Amino acid sequence: MKAKRIAIAGAGVAGISIVKFFVNDERFNENLLIDIYDAPETLGRGYAYQQDNENLIINLPAEEMSLTADSDDYINWLKMKGHQAESYTSRKVYGEYMHSSLMSFAAEHSNIKLIKKHADNIIFNEESETYWLHAGDIVEEYDAVYLMTGELSYSDPYELKGVSNYFYNPYPIEEKLNKLEGKIGIIGSGLSAIDSFRYLLLNGHEKVYVLSRSGEMPAVRGTYYDFKPEYFTLDAAFQYERDGLIPLDKLIGLFKKEMAAQQVDVSLFERKTDRPDIDLKYDLEHMDSVGRLQYLIVHLEGAFKILFKYLSRSDKRTFLEKYHPYVDGNHSPMPPHGAEQILKWIDEDKLVFMHGMESAAVDDGFTVTFEDGETEHFDILINATGPVKNIEKDSTELLQNMYDALILEADEFGGVLLNKNHEIISPRFGTMNNFYTIGALSAGSDYLIRGVGMLSAETEELVNHFFETNES
Repeated sequence: MKAKRIAIAGAGVAGISIVKFFVNDERFNENLLIDIYDAPETLGRGYAYQQDNENLIINLPAEEMSLTADSDDYINWLKMKGHQAESYTSRKVYGEYMHSSLMSFAAEHSNIKLIKKHADNIIFNEESETYWLHAGDIVEEYDAVYLMTGELSYSDPYELKGVSNYFYNPYPIEEKLNKLEGKIGIIGSGLSAIDSFRYLLLNGHEKVYVLSRSGEMPAVRGTYYDFKPEYFTLDAAFQYERDGLIPLDKLIGLFKKEMAAQQVDVSLFERKTDRPDIDLKYDLEHMDSVGRLQYLIVHLEGAFKILFKYLSRSDKRTFLEKYHPYVDGNHSPMPPHGAEQILKWIDEDKLVFMHGMESAAVDDGFTVTFEDGETEHFDILINATGPVKNIEKDSTELLQNMYDALILEADEFGGVLLNKNHEIISPRFGTMNNFYTIGALSAGSDYLIRGVGMLSAETEELVNHFFETNES
């Protein structure tokens, strides 16, 4: 039997999950040769969990971060390695856990090889239906490719990349933000902004300004609740399926019935004032009611991930414009102790939030203009706006090479065009068999496929599909 060669481009959460499901599948054998590509600093850690400051805390509890089917795997690893088995751990420690998992897979299987280089191009050979992967001076041919590159490159909303004292991408934070002097403004108010100002304020800076358009911050994680859906179920939703589509208004109706049945206050969706001091205090003082809303969303997201694929183009647009911001605002909440620390810094006038940001001009430093016409001068600006969603705006060499060669096509809802099996649809070659992707690149077809649990569940399907379609 001829050996099959498989490339995994990217060894973060999704890439490691692919390896895990391959080696744990009874169909895995020595005739499958797996090469895993990533840069040395992110191999087995991914971009989000690379070596960085210990104060950068994951916003998910450790109980939800296991890389295996055993939900206690991460907790047990923490204990075994002498780390404190606390509920919220640092990204650095989680990266060590990921890295050790990948190293174990490679050590136990001689047919798994780690290549410490970024893939920079993938070319399809139409005649042999194989893929040529380029990584620097390495060129190898593969029967299947898993494109697991994680988030797209950072956005640059004010087009300041390359300007002195502008930090286009703050990561790794300990490396890039460790010797800053002067008045600092952080653009954005999401998780990257929190990482940035936490590091600065915990490392000697007296005052930091957070600049954003809306001023909205992530919610605070509330009390855990276990729900069993009564109305928003796949069976109930598929009763409305016609010609492969389900109307959005029917799903909204089911969701409202579910909220009522689970005693979740619908007004909580409108609770945010875009004043962090008010919003964080509200969530901390209403942990039970906020938790009911958050964990209802968590318990329903698996079903909605499937149902999202059944929305028409116009319904997807409506959902993403009208309803997604409410879901997103409650989907990745911060730990309560993190919110308490932010409020303390606000009270001490060490952390100042300024919203309504409209533009940033370069002069002797930077002048930021706000919607009301007011301006503020900064010596340093840190961009913490997060990654782009549109592949056309991405600056990654690998993705841009494939986009330029018409192998990848942008999905208007984010990421690239895929079929239902997560195989890439090329405008030049059509459906590309055995060429899979997931995560940021599948955002247009997968709703909220983020986090370890969701990515892990989905990657199992990608491995299973390979086995089912490549049986000899």
